[in-house]
Amino acid sequence: MIALSTITWLFTILACISGGALLVLVYLDNRKSRIDDGIAQFRRHIDALSPESRRSSVQHHNNDDRRFR
Repeated sequence: MIALSTITWLFTILACISGGALLVLVYLDNRKSRIDDGIAQFRRHIDALSPESRRSSVQHHNNDDRRFR
């Protein structure tokens, strides 16, 4: 009887630890920003700028692209 009780407790503890680890992994995965989020944020930022500022930002971005090629 005692051995069965010990095995049951051991299984219960391992199940709780595994469940907690799974919850942490799901939380960390959902917390990460996605590449699409950054693109959408950049587009919203550009749309909010005035035409003169937008032109300057786009030229600066294009210059950065050319520099790394």
